[in-house]
Amino acid sequence: MRSNGFVARTGSRLELNGEPFRFAGPNVYWLGLDENVEGVAWPTEFRVRDALDTALEMGATVVRSHTLGASQGHPLSIMPEPDRFNEEALRRVDFAVREAAARGLRLIVPFVCNWSYYHGGRSTFAGWRGLEDPRAFYSDPEIKEMFKRYIAMLLTRVNALTGMAYRDDPTILAWELGNELNDAPAEWVKEMAAYIKSLDGNHLVAHGKQFELDRDKLGIEELDILDVHYYPANAEALARDAAETAAAGKVYICGEFGWTEDGLEAFLERAEADGSVSGTLFWSLFPHADDAGYVPHYDGFSLHYPGTGVSGDYERRCLELRSHAFRMSGREVSSCLVPDAPTVASAAERVVFRGVVGAARYTVEKSTRGAAGPWTAVFDARPADHDMPWHDPTRAHGTRTWYRVRAIAPDGAAGPWSEPFESEPFTPVS
Repeated sequence: MRSNGFVARTGSRLELNGEPFRFAGPNVYWLGLDENVEGVAWPTEFRVRDALDTALEMGATVVRSHTLGASQGHPLSIMPEPDRFNEEALRRVDFAVREAAARGLRLIVPFVCNWSYYHGGRSTFAGWRGLEDPRAFYSDPEIKEMFKRYIAMLLTRVNALTGMAYRDDPTILAWELGNELNDAPAEWVKEMAAYIKSLDGNHLVAHGKQFELDRDKLGIEELDILDVHYYPANAEALARDAAETAAAGKVYICGEFGWTEDGLEAFLERAEADGSVSGTLFWSLFPHADDAGYVPHYDGFSLHYPGTGVSGDYERRCLELRSHAFRMSGREVSSCLVPDAPTVASAAERVVFRGVVGAARYTVEKSTRGAAGPWTAVFDARPADHDMPWHDPTRAHGTRTWYRVRAIAPDGAAGPWSEPFESEPFTPVS
């Protein structure tokens, strides 16, 4: 039993410093490489911090992030070409790991993806060998050795911002062999898990399938965690899979679930009540945009906490996920964060301000007399949404105007006002 800050396994349960460790949180797949803002690009430091701060406000203690490890084949990825490693991409991973550590968040990091997305996958490795069948990833000797070299590079990487090798960093809860490797042979899983353990004696190793428990992997000694994904969230399947995993002496987690469909409440309640469920991670969290509004994503499971004003049901589900995270880790559900003051960036024909963590609504006020007021409301507790920046319908052409903004939490707590922003008079382009 370790007492050095690493999450450890005792049978089918996780422990931290000798105490039970259960968790809930989000998937934030894009922390190392993003696809959602003007094409594939590294996420800005603001968006990384905003997402991690939002996860923390939602009660998370663990975040799962594909692109901190599964990043191959794109010019901006960790390994753009075979055995060529991108130092700048790795520094972006360094940053995300450091920021997670600063917030006390743990990370689950897959090494590869089953699917051919922008960040590459097993088919990327096969393509480098001129092979069309992505299953060659598991059988081709040269691919397996290349993958091992990739793993070794990450495990021994010394974070340029912390001076700590990843294999020595307790911020990482577990290395996952890959995301949804549905047809991985048991002998491959055993080989790769054993290889990771040979280089890294601190961290746990996870493996999972997309829609069902990977039962033929339950007996692999080197494997610690089995991960199952649920779309839709299914309480009965969760309980069945958790019981079967625990009976085999392995840790069970739900690495992804859809939070938008019916059955969410029963799913969360079952997970909280069942000690065989060590963790749940919803799909998936997106941050505020760098300028205004949120970063959009359109897979049907994108979450912008604490809601966008689309519907009361959306906000209710966000708060259910928040309460669930606190309860999974044995904590009382805290009051919502009082949001920070937004910063107004510009205000000509539209008022542009960057959103803040925990804001469900914003009030925008204006003055035509000066920075001291008097102030009148332009938008009073308007729901946060994608339709930003906001046009001021009361703005008179040619009038010097000052604006200020404050954010309001889901429970109604209002944060401080922003610094007044003075806008020059403007005349619309005809």
